[in-house]
Amino acid sequence: MSPLVALAVALLVNAPPSGADLEREARAIDAMLIAPCCFTQQVSVHRSAAADEVRRDVRARLAAGETREQILNAYVATYGKHILAEPPAVGFDLTLYVMPFVMLFASAGLVAVVLRRFTRPASSGAPAIGDGTLAPADPIEARLDDELRDLD
Repeated sequence: MSPLVALAVALLVNAPPSGADLEREARAIDAMLIAPCCFTQQVSVHRSAAADEVRRDVRARLAAGETREQILNAYVATYGKHILAEPPAVGFDLTLYVMPFVMLFASAGLVAVVLRRFTRPASSGAPAIGDGTLAPADPIEARLDDELRDLD
C-alpha cells in the first residue's frame, strides 16, 4: 500500500464527526438522561433551564471529543444513577428487567390453574341416586329438585 493511500485511509477513519453526526449523537444522549431539575422527564422533551443547560453541555462535550459513555458516566458521577432514563441491568436494578417476565409466567400459571379448576367436574360427597344422579346434600335443594321435576 502506498503511503498516500495509507494517509487517506487514516484521515477517513479518524475524521472528526460532522455536525449532523454530533447532533444525532447529542439527541440520543439527551433521550438517555433525565432532567436534573425535577427528575420527571427526559432531557430531550423537558423544557426547563436545567434541561437546556444539560443539552448545551452534552453538545459541548461531544464537540470536545468525549464519547457517549464518558458523558453518561460524568452525569452519573454528578447526579447518581437516577439521572439515567434507563438504569443499568446490574444488581437490584436487574429486577426491573426480570420482573415483567416473572409476572407474565406467574399470571399464565394462575390462569391455567383457575381454568383447570373451573373445567374439572365437581366432586361431591353426596351418595348417588339409583338413576346415576347425585343426591342433593341440602334438603332445600332436594325440594327444589322435586318441584322442578314436577314442572317438566
